Amino acid sequence: MTRERPLYIPAIQFLRGALRQSDSLIIGGTMKACVVHNTLNSVGGGERVCLTVIEALKEMGYEVTLITVEPTDWFRVEKILGHGKIIKPDREEPIIPFKVRSFGIYMRLSTFLKLSRKWDLIVNTHGDVLPISSDIIYMHYPTFALLRGVDVNLKYFKSLFWRVYFTPYEKIQEKLAGRLECKVLLTNSEYSADAIRRYVGRKPIILYPPVDIDDFSKASDNVNREDLVVLCGRFSPEKNYEFALNVAENLPDIEFKIIGASSGRISEAYCRKLRKFLDEKRLKNVNLLMNASRNLQIEIYSRSKIFLHTMKGEHFGIAVVEGMAAGLIPVVHKSGGPWYDITLRGKYGFGYLSIDEAVEVIEKGIKDYWRYRDLALKRASMFSKTKFKEKFKKIVKYVINH
Repeated sequence: MTRERPLYIPAIQFLRGALRQSDSLIIGGTMKACVVHNTLNSVGGGERVCLTVIEALKEMGYEVTLITVEPTDWFRVEKILGHGKIIKPDREEPIIPFKVRSFGIYMRLSTFLKLSRKWDLIVNTHGDVLPISSDIIYMHYPTFALLRGVDVNLKYFKSLFWRVYFTPYEKIQEKLAGRLECKVLLTNSEYSADAIRRYVGRKPIILYPPVDIDDFSKASDNVNREDLVVLCGRFSPEKNYEFALNVAENLPDIEFKIIGASSGRISEAYCRKLRKFLDEKRLKNVNLLMNASRNLQIEIYSRSKIFLHTMKGEHFGIAVVEGMAAGLIPVVHKSGGPWYDITLRGKYGFGYLSIDEAVEVIEKGIKDYWRYRDLALKRASMFSKTKFKEKFKKIVKYVINH
């Protein structure tokens, strides 16, 4: 059945209407929602958005179906995000019954094959445009514009092979974005919103990603801090951890720990590359912690002073906020969401453009830790999971009533 083309609701019109909505939604019978996400197994920021959307919908009384490309490894997801922290969907419908190791971005498009009008609400949280409309799209960044920024550090840009691989998908997404169909378009930061306005021609609503502030704020109570720098994020080339290794080489008396999820051939190859770098440089002050548990991560945060973020042009940066909530001072590249949205251009942390500048501000942050700690804690409170769910629920109510 062909879906009726939905009305796109501009951001200003939505905001006016949302304020008139009641805090509860009266439903005659159980309503059904479909959440579309290519995979939860990478356990990054996008996956946390997806899981929190599922949680919010279930709190509203929806029966939730999750459509993925591959089956979710729930044990792995819970290990990284915390056992007992995950609210699972009522059912999951993977396109393929086994783990996908090749053509990952192209497989995202296959999720539309299971979409139909049997659901009352369809939410696309992986954010790439599908050939069929969704009611709500959470677009992290326009995929076809990924290589057009000044801070490109993606594998698709670094070799002819990956460029050839990515180009057809880039063109497909650009064409689909030209006839984007959704009622509400969301994004994660001012940085991404600006790109969507420029490349898609739509003005999205900014809904900052959910951050589990409560878990990490417990770590902020510890006053026994070490001269320890932490990085966190999946092990993937765009995270630019080589930069951190060069910084660590210039700070031999300061310990660095890199925590992150590792899954798939590209991630495994990147980990091998980092280990080789460590061996060649004979760096003794850097530890790589793959697939560490949430408990171990929080314990390390409780002893640390600095959260170093090395990715250029990060769309938001949930990991940065988690570090701040644990009492760590953020040191981020002067680009993307971490610089423009989270630290507000250095008001709540430090920025850098070079190795020397990063070394300088890390030393400053460690020396004056207690001076900057409270600023980081104050800012982190603005990005809570609770605030995300409250605003998302208002959006859902508005969509259902229009």
